[in-house]
Amino acid sequence: MIARTSETIVAPGFEPVAQAFESILSEAPSYSAALCVYVDSVPCLDIWGGPAQSHEGVQVLFSATKGAVALCVARLVQHGLLDLDAPVASIWPEFGQAGKSEAPIRWLLSHRMGLPTVDVPLAGMADLANTPMLVHALEQQEPYWEPGTTHGYHPWTYGTLIGEVVRRVTGVSIGQFFATEIAGPLGLDFWIGLPEPVEPRVVPLRSDALSLTHESDALDAEARDPASLTSRTVSNGLQDITTGCNQREFRAAEIPGANGVASARALARMYASCLGPVDGFRLLDDAILKQFCEQESGGVDRIFMEETRYGLGFMLPFPRKPFAGPMSFGHDGAAGALAFADREHGFSFAFLPDLFPVLGGVDPHANALVAEVLKVLR
Repeated sequence: MIARTSETIVAPGFEPVAQAFESILSEAPSYSAALCVYVDSVPCLDIWGGPAQSHEGVQVLFSATKGAVALCVARLVQHGLLDLDAPVASIWPEFGQAGKSEAPIRWLLSHRMGLPTVDVPLAGMADLANTPMLVHALEQQEPYWEPGTTHGYHPWTYGTLIGEVVRRVTGVSIGQFFATEIAGPLGLDFWIGLPEPVEPRVVPLRSDALSLTHESDALDAEARDPASLTSRTVSNGLQDITTGCNQREFRAAEIPGANGVASARALARMYASCLGPVDGFRLLDDAILKQFCEQESGGVDRIFMEETRYGLGFMLPFPRKPFAGPMSFGHDGAAGALAFADREHGFSFAFLPDLFPVLGGVDPHANALVAEVLKVLR
């Protein structure tokens, strides 16, 4: 059941969306989730329910963190501090090893660098959280394909690569930069590297529901072949994902492609501020937003083995993940999270369930709720 309190928001016209959300909860009493929608910079829906969620609830986002990472880079570009066509090695000289000396920064954002994993074996979450070690490994790593020639999802290395670029430009970690540049001005309950006082608010992912099932036959076949790049990418460092994601050590670290912790309210507010001012603050101007939403990568993904599309850091709609249509941009997450904004209809959407349905997948309930929102807005 939806927790009806003085803090919940159901604007006139959004009752059918709230009813659809409540139906999802009623079908599975153990299921918890939160949903927030902004329209024209105003919250029109802010609801949650299930045994684990509350108004103060936050949870691990996995790859839904990548949208926040993209926004950090967009802010640097907007401030004139970063040229996406400059070689990564121009600001991070050590990266220029193993044939990477001329590769531009934009290829990091669009999953074109050919570094979805490293040859160095990673012993689980502890190594994924060891940023200096992983940065060093990526500096030495020869790309798995010629950079720029194709794309393949970088599930864990994306955040480390871009985080090091941000650190080289700003002198602070990406978690610190996000806190001061984005989360602070917008008042977001969103952290990359969770402060210990917030720990009691975390909604744990249901470890009994965690799974490494895959999303398609092609992906499943690749994932089962230990020699494939897909298998090496999704297995290197993920040995303890089913327990590690619910541990303090994981949430406290800065793993910027994967371990952001936030509320649905924070995600929807963040994306709303890309479209227009939210309480007087706008993250991106129109020109930067357009630049970051233009397709940089498209076609069959070398890791996911299906058609995917990416702009500069943002996931763009593709056949299995349509979002709200061709003008949407955002990111999903392995725990079923979906957060995005839609430029055509002027709204942002964030949905956080508490279970782990598929590796890298959207909870199917999310797509159904997006459809209900579109019925209200059309």
